[in-house]
Amino acid sequence: MRRWNLIGQRRRLYGLSAGLVLVAVLALLWNAASGRPPLNWGVDFTGGTLLNLRFASSDVTTGRVREAVAPLGLGEAIIQQTPGTSDISIRTRPLTPAERNRVLETLRTRLGPFTVLSVDDVGPKIGQELRNIAILGVVIGLALQVVYVTIRFRSWHFALAADVALVHDVMVVVGAYALTRATVDSSFVAVLLTVVGYSINDTIVVFDRIRENLSLRTREPFGELVNRSILESLVRSIGTSLTTLLAIGAVYVFGGPTIRDFVFGLCVAILTGAYSSIGVASPLLVDLAASAERRAEGARVAVAARAKAESVAAGGRRLRRRS
Repeated sequence: MRRWNLIGQRRRLYGLSAGLVLVAVLALLWNAASGRPPLNWGVDFTGGTLLNLRFASSDVTTGRVREAVAPLGLGEAIIQQTPGTSDISIRTRPLTPAERNRVLETLRTRLGPFTVLSVDDVGPKIGQELRNIAILGVVIGLALQVVYVTIRFRSWHFALAADVALVHDVMVVVGAYALTRATVDSSFVAVLLTVVGYSINDTIVVFDRIRENLSLRTREPFGELVNRSILESLVRSIGTSLTTLLAIGAVYVFGGPTIRDFVFGLCVAILTGAYSSIGVASPLLVDLAASAERRAEGARVAVAARAKAESVAAGGRRLRRRS
């Protein structure tokens, strides 16, 4: 049976991966050039207005409140209900006094009377300091991952390939949010963590198969060995990704609008994580190994040439002494 030569097509895979990252960067730049934020930051990042209301009717739900305020252009409001009560909190973008009055009047007309418990202007839930800590945490995590993968596979090539694939996946997910203008709120942090976990997990599965095949000490070239390892683990990777996507897809369809952007990010994370282990990490590992082999061969040639030159020089000195 003819086997797919994925490693032989790695230049095309590199082109596809570079194209995805380029689209992500262009989407961010286009949004910025259009006078919009590069990402559609939610109120967790931007701050806004917080309305705490207590409805007289116990039949009021977050879904009914969302339907009532949807025509008012509040953006992706965060609407929560205190369990066992009719207390509703609505967190929106910053509202002017006129906009607040319009929201309250609309709710009173459509859902019945309520008591205003509080109306506050709140700062961003995720502040600049927390964002800096998150970035620092990602950088430290990548560094520790390099150390761990290097020790486990006894080669820094594996670690570098895995990290490049991980950065690729993060960029693709960010680009997907920029293109679709999906809301970036606190759940986005969970999406990025899913990217990191799922991507490295799928990559390690393929790398483990490569290591197992290397231990067999076959005579096949490294590129062919990596290609065979990918094909041996391909069914498992596809099966795992598909079953996960089916479960998350059901949540996307039936889970309601409040978590739709979050589930969308998870779907993109799973797809790009499954792809990058095959289309980025494994081909890069082959090229890193080939580059190291060329450097080693060049060093051997240089040593041999130097030894030959020294031998010729020594022979010349002996001839001069005899003469």
